[in-house]
Amino acid sequence: MERVLVESAIRAVLLAIAAAAVLRVLRITTASGRHATWTVVLLAMLTLPMWTLWGPKAALPVLPTRSGGSVAVPSAGVEHVPFVAPAGESQSVTPGDVSPAHVATPPASNMSWRTIALAIYGLGVIILLGRLIVGTVRAQRIIRRAELHAGQLTSRQCSAPVTVGWFHPVVMLPDDWNRWSPAQLDAVLLHEREHARRRDPLIQWVALFNRAVFWFHPLAWWLERRLAALAEDACDAAVLARGHQPAEYCEYLLSLARTVTGAGVRVDIVGAAMPSAFLPQRIRRILKAGPESRITGRRLAWALLTCAGVSVAVTAATLVPAQSRAGTTVTPPAAGGQNLPDYWFDDDEWHLETAPLLTADELRAYMRLKTSARRDSFIADFWRSRDPTPKTPANEFRREFERRIRFAKERFAEPDSAATFGYQTDRGRWYVSVGPPDEMREFASNRGTEQESRVEEWRYKALDEFGGDVAVKFDPSADFSCSWRGGKYRIESPAAVQRFEGVSSVQAARRPFALTYPNHYVYLSFPIDKEATAIKWQLRGPSHDTADLLVIQHIAELLGERGPFGYVQGELGESKGREPILTHLARYRFFESEGFACTEPMLPGEYTLSIDSTLRTGGTRADSVTFVVK
Repeated sequence: MERVLVESAIRAVLLAIAAAAVLRVLRITTASGRHATWTVVLLAMLTLPMWTLWGPKAALPVLPTRSGGSVAVPSAGVEHVPFVAPAGESQSVTPGDVSPAHVATPPASNMSWRTIALAIYGLGVIILLGRLIVGTVRAQRIIRRAELHAGQLTSRQCSAPVTVGWFHPVVMLPDDWNRWSPAQLDAVLLHEREHARRRDPLIQWVALFNRAVFWFHPLAWWLERRLAALAEDACDAAVLARGHQPAEYCEYLLSLARTVTGAGVRVDIVGAAMPSAFLPQRIRRILKAGPESRITGRRLAWALLTCAGVSVAVTAATLVPAQSRAGTTVTPPAAGGQNLPDYWFDDDEWHLETAPLLTADELRAYMRLKTSARRDSFIADFWRSRDPTPKTPANEFRREFERRIRFAKERFAEPDSAATFGYQTDRGRWYVSVGPPDEMREFASNRGTEQESRVEEWRYKALDEFGGDVAVKFDPSADFSCSWRGGKYRIESPAAVQRFEGVSSVQAARRPFALTYPNHYVYLSFPIDKEATAIKWQLRGPSHDTADLLVIQHIAELLGERGPFGYVQGELGESKGREPILTHLARYRFFESEGFACTEPMLPGEYTLSIDSTLRTGGTRADSVTFVVK
């Protein structure tokens, strides 16, 4: 977020400089013309954060820095894994290409500084937006309570004339307006109606909103005051153009100012009040300046079009390094770097975070790296090969992926397990791979039983992998975990593509089954016999080599599993136990009542899940289900 704000602040300064140059070159001196020009700058400044995040970018090549380095070419043949970006979420982090090193876990001091800075910024926004909302509400309340006298809308809360309202502004006068002379009343109404015609209250509200967003930027404060002053000057010019004498008009303004001072209170609302805070400057300009020269419509149109064009150019332009004749970006060579420790990979978190994206070949190559420089180069090439807009400095894919990783670490971490990161939990893995839900609901499952648990339902209007109306149920309270790629969740919608029924060696009401879903997701479930004292299961794939199913064996060993799936080889209970598993584990919560179930993303092929149960009676039970992932 801080990158978006800083970048927007810098671009806003360039916009202001360009607008000042346009006014000077085209010699626009009228208050109305200058007000219109700065209004364009205001609107452009307000849209800068959104454009920076989601707007189109125009690459502007610049000469690369001089260095005797080599040419860095992205590695070829790397499989690109599709990544679904979330809809409507504000997101902004440091662009991925700034540093090829691992940035998902910055130093604590840096995070602390960023957290404090964002907290201060958020506090400033809340305070100023709160004042703006209060002022807007007061203005609407005054409009509702205003009374009509002799054709004029009046309010006891107004000590001076004021124009309020966004799209249908109204002019309100104080109670003592009938004491004014006809000439003063005419001047006041001309001034305020000019505010209403120009929609000055709306522009003032937008300027105050912009000031709340960019409260740290001096330009935002200057724009708000400058637009207010120019609006008053433009309305003053309209009054004088209708024949009112400058000296008499200044007397009217001073009389209104004395009334406000005598009242001892000034209502804090969002609107255009006639005396305003710029009265001394206005009086000097009115008395010293002659009649305002009129600006031609063509010249004003040229000024606004030029300012709008410059605004678009400054907003969309993005500096990128110039390319060499070979078409590759020239980058400085990586430093020699230090040798990595022998067991560096065991403590490396980057490959755990990017596990959903890493191919088996990439992971093998990453494990064999020996120096920090080669590791940094590998990470830079990894993200570069997945950059959807390689000609721009920002890598949107990496930026969004790392944002999701940070969010998952903060929101979905298990409080009872410091060794499990948030992105390794069921919800965290799904969030990183798919994105945030459009709607989330919570309810209880197995209500009234010892296994009652809290279930979350995430709903999506549409997902590329599944289509429309997608619903997924998670059970964060279940005690038994699944594999590191699967989880304790079930896809409720869309319906399963196919259901595979299992077989059992005993006459049982419940048997194992498998449900296959789009994008290679499989829901596997098998019952736990009431007499079972121990259960062992295994999953066999097409090659009968569990290490080749999704990822190499090392990942699973790091996570304490015996294969890439929790199902590959697992057990419940003890082979010499005498107590049934369900009795022994009565206080624990299963995802399914009296059963074990998980959802797994799997490669296409035919699989067989076998379950062998040891019964308390000394007998055995064998269950299995064969299914096909297409």
